[in-house]
Amino acid sequence: MAKAYHEVCPSHNMLIIDSQQSIGGTWAKERLYPGLKTNNIIGSYEFGDFPVIPEKFGVKFGQHIPGAVVHEYLCQTAEEFGLSSRTRLQTRIESAELRSSGDWLLCVRSIDGEDHQTSQLIAKRLVIATGLTSEPHIPEYKGVETFRGNFFHSRQLKDRAEDIRLSNEVVVVGANKSAWDTCYSAATAGAHVSMVIRPGGGGPSWVWPVVLPFKLSLQKMATTRFFTLFDPCIWAEDSSGFGWARTLLHRTRLGRQLVKLFWRLFDLPALSANGYTSHPDLAKLKPWTSTYWMGNSLGVHNYETNWFDLVKQGKITVHVADVTSFSGNKIFLSNGEVVLADTFVSCTGWKIVPPIKFLPEDAVADLGLPGKETLEDDVLISKTKREIFERVPELRQRPHKKLPPGSAPIIPTRDTRISKPYRLYRFMVPPAKRFLERRNIAFIGAHLALNATTVAQAQALWITAFFQNEISHLKPREIDVQGVQYQTILQSEYCRLRHPPDGGGAGERCPDLIFDGLLYTDLLLRDVGIKNFRKQGVWKELFQRYLPKDYAGMTEELIELIRHNDLGA
Repeated sequence: MAKAYHEVCPSHNMLIIDSQQSIGGTWAKERLYPGLKTNNIIGSYEFGDFPVIPEKFGVKFGQHIPGAVVHEYLCQTAEEFGLSSRTRLQTRIESAELRSSGDWLLCVRSIDGEDHQTSQLIAKRLVIATGLTSEPHIPEYKGVETFRGNFFHSRQLKDRAEDIRLSNEVVVVGANKSAWDTCYSAATAGAHVSMVIRPGGGGPSWVWPVVLPFKLSLQKMATTRFFTLFDPCIWAEDSSGFGWARTLLHRTRLGRQLVKLFWRLFDLPALSANGYTSHPDLAKLKPWTSTYWMGNSLGVHNYETNWFDLVKQGKITVHVADVTSFSGNKIFLSNGEVVLADTFVSCTGWKIVPPIKFLPEDAVADLGLPGKETLEDDVLISKTKREIFERVPELRQRPHKKLPPGSAPIIPTRDTRISKPYRLYRFMVPPAKRFLERRNIAFIGAHLALNATTVAQAQALWITAFFQNEISHLKPREIDVQGVQYQTILQSEYCRLRHPPDGGGAGERCPDLIFDGLLYTDLLLRDVGIKNFRKQGVWKELFQRYLPKDYAGMTEELIELIRHNDLGA
């Protein structure tokens, strides 16, 4: 975001505020736990204008990128584009107050050392880039205060690696990629691991082989236009071309049968590679729903040795149950089992609301943050659902979740009402009239995406163009506020229905983009007025993978577009 904005608006003052000790967010030095690697291989996790050169960073082609290399790459990116001097680390924004002038009054606190000084800043524009992995979420466990062992969230794996190394019994709650990584680290260090998977959740992640048949990979398929045709993305028809193919596949009876066949075949590589039928505990790790519903709660088997062999060897035991209570070093599960623990690691996700207090109260309701639905929202939701079900009838059905035999019963919660997810136009800006007209706030990274850096580049470009009043349909005299609000709910409801929690998706909290990440990038570039088909020829456009390098030079294209528009005006 900072790179794109600085290149387009070099004369503007800009400050990056980060609460961590070093650059990198998830990849900050203090968060790099042992064995952390990207799910993506080299060449697919970088910025288009600053490639990861293998010789420079000590990584070979085809390898997954170690966390330390990602951190160093991001540090070098900041230096290369003049961002380090504009970054204030170990600083937290306590509150952001919208003033009548349209500026933001920021209350900023330094968290460097013991002297926590506070100060105020005035910002004409504010971009919230805290993402979805900043503040840990830890459930409340009965009796946890009596636990005599180590207790921490997966965010602390770097600092608590020694606790794991010295433990004999480790309990890991969760089934996402960080849980798999924690189990592997503990088991290979000599501990016995109890992996506890909540039956009411989305179940164990799909863990994919590095290479699929025909030298494909999960990331390749999700970023190759041909395969995205099988995703019923509701915004693809208007922005991603090949409308005839999408109509054939999603609007005809024969086409829908082909789509079902595609997703059935897509299940097979992971199911066959991981040997779920070869051991009773491996059967518990078999994903509970089809890949059709799969969200970003997934991973790639990028371990040095076979993770599943640790289960066969008895070093990892799998329990499908809830944690009900603690007593001393005993942990009681809802299936009646009791497990022992020297160390308990909660891989239970993150708080999704930004860790900033927004003011005044009447502005908060218009920001599009997660919360409770209003009556007005309910009316629009009903209307958008009718459109979604008409276009994608399959989404009328919830995923069929098949729990393994012997699983504990699902513990119902008292309040089954689901709070609203992020309601941001194009997943970035509040759809309220006051924010659309003032163009003074945006959110970047409030989503999950497999092609994360490509989406980040497109979002940064879109937000920069929005701030500069270069999104044609959002110009003050052109804005159809009701249309914007309808599209906001239509697209967020699609994400909610497309990747629900029963399938391991996060759509009820935020946009969860798998095979629609490339299609989302198309949408943003079309909004800006920059070409989204960036391959030479139809064959390459359909069957050649899109990588970050394909989007190199986009900021220069936006600068030229702004210059052309200014001359025309």
